Amino acid sequence: MSSFGISPEEFVYAARDFVDLSDKYRDSWTLHQNDNEILQTYIRKEEFISHRDENDKVFLYRAEYVIFFNLSYGVPSFSFNVWDCSGKLLTLEEVRQISLIKTTKENFYSVVSQQEHPVLYKPYFIVHPCRTATILQEFKSKSRNIILTFLGLIIPLVQLNLPLEFAR
Repeated sequence: MSSFGISPEEFVYAARDFVDLSDKYRDSWTLHQNDNEILQTYIRKEEFISHRDENDKVFLYRAEYVIFFNLSYGVPSFSFNVWDCSGKLLTLEEVRQISLIKTTKENFYSVVSQQEHPVLYKPYFIVHPCRTATILQEFKSKSRNIILTFLGLIIPLVQLNLPLEFAR
């Protein structure tokens, strides 16, 4: 097990900094902070994403992304939901099919699962945090913002759009 971990306070600081950058670059992340319970703090973004299938047909989806602090692992955790144009929540298999990373069901399902969100208490797809600590350990001393670094690693998995200015 990795020795990487951040405190809830470090997560909130990184979340505030990330949302400030988001505002600067006209992205739409928002901070939702509960002053009475730090573990209820999260950042959220909604956007439309598109997917072109193998027949060159384009589909439009509404996506919601939520990053929260995972106390058990001491890392940021990423959760999301995706709906089609009729408002139907996509299944895990449909999410895998629109992922920019083409992989087997087994590999995808070992990284993403659907479960009750630990902060919002409704079903979300959640990227498993078990390997996050190991991966982020490599970047902690080099990272300007651990949330930004974390997102840079998972963007292709979930079709998250970030302005290129974040790379500065």
